[in-house]
Amino acid sequence: MTLPRRSSSRVLTLALLFCGLSTAALAADPAAPATSGSDRSFLTFAEEAAAASAQWWEGDLRYTDGDPYDTLEGRFVGAFQFWKNVELGGRVGFGNTDASGSLPDGTGATDMDVWGKYIFPGVAQNTDFAAGALMTVPTGDDNSGLGYNAWDFEGFGAVRYRTPQVIIGGTFGFRINGDGEIGGNSFSGKNSFFVGGSVIIPASDTLSFVGEITMESERIDGADSDLRLLAGVDWRGVGRGIVRGAAAVGLTDGAPNLQLTAGYAWVF
Repeated sequence: MTLPRRSSSRVLTLALLFCGLSTAALAADPAAPATSGSDRSFLTFAEEAAAASAQWWEGDLRYTDGDPYDTLEGRFVGAFQFWKNVELGGRVGFGNTDASGSLPDGTGATDMDVWGKYIFPGVAQNTDFAAGALMTVPTGDDNSGLGYNAWDFEGFGAVRYRTPQVIIGGTFGFRINGDGEIGGNSFSGKNSFFVGGSVIIPASDTLSFVGEITMESERIDGADSDLRLLAGVDWRGVGRGIVRGAAAVGLTDGAPNLQLTAGYAWVF
């Protein structure tokens, strides 16, 4: 895989993300509790080896600087543990796009993801495993660049290892991507595989830092792979709620240049 050349500002952003996570790790209180139940990743929320304690209701705003679409979305995420060690969840949004060139843009719904997974707790000391499946339903406005008019099916596994100082996670899986359409242009879907890693650093009882890196091979025939790096934060300072924010940068042409997320989650 050949990485494209990136601007100096993109490299600087990447360096700042790494420095921020390193500083957080050094500053973290060794006695701070690992909050694996309430701290979740951003890029691999559906796949990670963690489940909502009972209910997770989240609303967020997400801005994506991409090619050929810049997108602003309001999204809803719900995750529920109706049965022990089983999480069922979904996410969908409504957004607006700004397209480059002659492509159409507009406002509409996004595609919807629904998933289910089973958590295998304690497979090893301080280690949980998860296995599950995710389906993408083509509810989005593909003419405006908010959907792909394609059904996608994913199978995944994940692991999470907990210590008082850090929570380390890994994900892997395979996705069957259907043929679809975006902006009036048809494309051929290409089956893909993905891997990801995450670290969650509990700095205090209310503050945790999140770092992630994910890679997925080409999902569309002729497109590039998607490699992203993310730095985020969870702040549990408002009752049962969690204020969440993250910035992600793309390291390949198949990933967005920049993605910013800010949200609030109600956890029960």
